[in-house]
Amino acid sequence: MKTTTKALATLAILAAGLMAGAASADDIKIGYINKMGEHPWFVAEVGGAKKAAEAAGATFVSQDVQFDSNLTITTFDTMVGDGVKGIAIVVPDKALGPVIAEKAKAAKIPLVAVDDDIYYQDGTQVPYVGMNAHNIGARVGEELAKLYKADGWAGKEVRIASIEDRKADTCMQRNKGAEEAFLKAVPDFKPANILRVPYDNTMVNAIDVMTTTLTANPGVTNWIFYSCNDDGVLGAARALENAGYAADQGMGIGIDGSRACEAFGSGKPSAFRGTMWLNSANHGALAVKILLASIKDGTKLPVQSFTDPEYITAGNFASDYKAKLCH
Repeated sequence: MKTTTKALATLAILAAGLMAGAASADDIKIGYINKMGEHPWFVAEVGGAKKAAEAAGATFVSQDVQFDSNLTITTFDTMVGDGVKGIAIVVPDKALGPVIAEKAKAAKIPLVAVDDDIYYQDGTQVPYVGMNAHNIGARVGEELAKLYKADGWAGKEVRIASIEDRKADTCMQRNKGAEEAFLKAVPDFKPANILRVPYDNTMVNAIDVMTTTLTANPGVTNWIFYSCNDDGVLGAARALENAGYAADQGMGIGIDGSRACEAFGSGKPSAFRGTMWLNSANHGALAVKILLASIKDGTKLPVQSFTDPEYITAGNFASDYKAKLCH
C-alpha cells in the first residue's frame, strides 16, 4: 500500500511537472519584425514563421515597419514590453543592426536576423537566417554569362546595369557576387561598361532609375542587369520595354522568385530571363524554430543558417513552379 501510494505521489509530481512545462511552452511569445509586409516575399515569410510558432504551441506577433527606422525601434521596445521571449527581424536599414542587437542583449532575449545580416557593436554577427548573399549573386552572374554567350552578344554595344540598394549590405553582396562571376566567365568584358544604378528596393523605383539610365545612354543596344531581388530586375525589364527595346535586347536574372508569376505568367518573351527562387516561408519558419530551441532548450543559436535557391526560367516555370507560386 505504501509502495502504491508512493508511486502515485511520484506520478502526480511528474504530471505536475509536465503540466508546468506545457504551460511554460504555451506562454512563449515570439515577435517578428519585417520591413515590407505587403511584398509577396514577406507575406510568405511571416506566414511561415506564424505557422511554425503555432505548431509549437507558441504565441506569434508580427509588425510591418515599412522601412521606418523609428517605428522599428518603437516596435522592438513594445514587443519586449509585451513579454516576447525572442525576436526575429528583417531590418529596414543595416545601420540599425547594432542598436537592435544591443537592445536585445539588454533585454536578455535571443535575436535572429532574417534576410539581412546585422552585427553587434563589437562586430560580432547576430545569428542569421537567409541566403548566402555573395554565392547566390554568383549564380546569377554565371547564368547571365551563359546567356550572353548563347545569344552572341560579344561585339555588340552592351552595358551592365548593377541596380543597387546601397543601404542593404546583403543587396550589395548579391550584386558583387554577380559581377565577379560574370567577369570571370566573360574576361573580355570591360568593367568600365558596368553602370551602378542606385534604387530603393522597389519595382516602381527600379523602372524610374532604369528609364533614366537608358535615356542617358542612347547608343547602347543591349542591356544586362542584376539586382538584389526580383523587383529590381523586373523593373529594369519593364523600363526597357517602355523605352521600345525588344525583349531579346535585355537580359536580367532576379533573386527571390516573388515576381516569377508576373514575369512568366503571360507567356510573352521578356528581358526578365529567370530568377533564383528561395521559399521565404522556410526562412521565417527556420528563424522561429531556432528561437524556440534557444528559449525552451537552451540550444545555442547557429551564427548562420542558409537556404539554397532553385533557378526558375520561362522554360521550366509552367511545368515546375506555376502551381507552387501562383494563386
